[in-house]
Amino acid sequence: MTEQQVRTPAASAQRWPRLWGPRLGWLLAFIGVLMAYRFWAVQHVGISLFFDEAQYWDWSRHLDWGFFSKPPLIAGLIWLSTALFGDGLLGVKALTMLLYPATALALVGFARALWPTSSGVRTGLVAAALFMTLPVTSLMGLFASTDAPLILCWTLASWMLWRAQVTNRLHYWLLCGMACGIGLLGKYTMAAFALTAIWTLWGVPGPKRGVLRIGPWLTVAVAGALLAPNIWWNVQNDFPTLAHTAEITTDSTRSGGIAAVARFLGGQVAMLGPLAVIAALWLWRRRPLAQGTAPSAPPSLWAGTTQLSSQGSTSESGSLPAGRPAARGSAYHLASVSSYRFLWAMSLPLQAVAVVQAFHADAHVNWAAPSMVGFTLLIASRLSAPLVPLAAPRPTAWLVAVLLSNLLLSSAALHLREIAGPSMPSRLDALVRMRGWQEALAELSPVLDDPVVRGLPVLTDQRLLITHAAYHWRSHGVATYMWNPHGVRHNHYEMTRSLPNKVGQDVLLLTDNPKPDAITHRFATVRLMKSVRVPVGPDRAVELHLFFLRGFLGYDQETYLKQSGADQPEPLTDAP
Repeated sequence: MTEQQVRTPAASAQRWPRLWGPRLGWLLAFIGVLMAYRFWAVQHVGISLFFDEAQYWDWSRHLDWGFFSKPPLIAGLIWLSTALFGDGLLGVKALTMLLYPATALALVGFARALWPTSSGVRTGLVAAALFMTLPVTSLMGLFASTDAPLILCWTLASWMLWRAQVTNRLHYWLLCGMACGIGLLGKYTMAAFALTAIWTLWGVPGPKRGVLRIGPWLTVAVAGALLAPNIWWNVQNDFPTLAHTAEITTDSTRSGGIAAVARFLGGQVAMLGPLAVIAALWLWRRRPLAQGTAPSAPPSLWAGTTQLSSQGSTSESGSLPAGRPAARGSAYHLASVSSYRFLWAMSLPLQAVAVVQAFHADAHVNWAAPSMVGFTLLIASRLSAPLVPLAAPRPTAWLVAVLLSNLLLSSAALHLREIAGPSMPSRLDALVRMRGWQEALAELSPVLDDPVVRGLPVLTDQRLLITHAAYHWRSHGVATYMWNPHGVRHNHYEMTRSLPNKVGQDVLLLTDNPKPDAITHRFATVRLMKSVRVPVGPDRAVELHLFFLRGFLGYDQETYLKQSGADQPEPLTDAP
């Protein structure tokens, strides 16, 4: 026997199932078509930037290590996106939109790590296609939001955590820490990943468990180092982001209760697609996942992998004898039991936190968006089982029906107004808050070129208006100010761009109030320049008014008297 023949089995035992192939090509084509449609939709469904997007774009012009309501990653992404693609509507959104297909492709590698079989790779491909069609992905995938980098980092962190625990190799712990740190720079919701990680340290078999080893602490150190600049920014600015996050989490002015929980859970089903949930439950009922008992291990269905050989429960070729119970911690037990528990651990803790929040003070449906990653893989494992031969029958009809239903549901949400016509109630239009702003501000734009007011800063009384004005009037290079008579710091603009309490300033006031007396009474001269009203539905319109205000008198009379010198006694003069 030659030396090469001796080494062949060992070499084959280290081979992972192949990712590249015709199926991946079909997935890439599918993703390409979907993204082309979404890029087209952004420009043709009659929307402008959402308020949050306009705010993030404004932040991107003044990059920092933190902002009032969010960490800095989204501003950095938009800065890079506009540098690459311009500051038009699609240019602001493009790079963030591309993070969703990046997440889909990461799911393929993640699935192969969970189920290192050729059929496991196929499960990953199904999960990627399913993820790209989820209603939550289809709608959020049109916007530059903090959820896009969060979901990608959650996926990568989960993938690296799984590999780190089952191999205890330091480079996986390092990569997990990087994913967590970058995720925290995108949105503090990433901190909830710690609940998944803590369970994994003891719940997933590996060479070692618990925290008495270098790996988990390396993850914490790397994540902390990446987040440190943002923490220092918060220290220097009295912790506005942390305070804002705590405030929206514990806000007692919103109503919670059972009804809020029911709305939230219904929203989670809608985010996944109702038929996807029904299909998963039906197929699970017919063929339940492992419930904790050691399964009977069939002959190996995969090529040998480092994960298999590291557990010491396989033969030299990586296979298990037919009918032998899979020992806890064996490769087959990892793939058939621990992998599913890990996916639940990725999803349920964050869902539980959001449910508690919904009961306490309501919760937005996207607050648990990262949990969709684990749910997507669980549903995909029912639609295309990862531990069966490739030739085994699959519920293909269910898969096709789920993908088509999600696509139809998402397309209906985007185009319902075009289908139903302008008489459709605004509450049924998912995009209504993005309509009308571009048209309204374009109608007001010529006023900015009036020689009397050209170059004046724009004053607004709402964060919504200051961000839209900054973006839609960007070609005019206008400076923006926030009306803040009480000197509060409830948002980024009150913190950084409050109108200085200095007598004499002339401004243009943009407001949706036709009689903003509380503001206009503090100026010497008031002149209405133009009003516009743009209907965006039978019961909703964008109404804006632009005033020329001359001679700021200060926020209060005391300021005016002090700065103008009117509070000083007149000098005494000698009688003639």
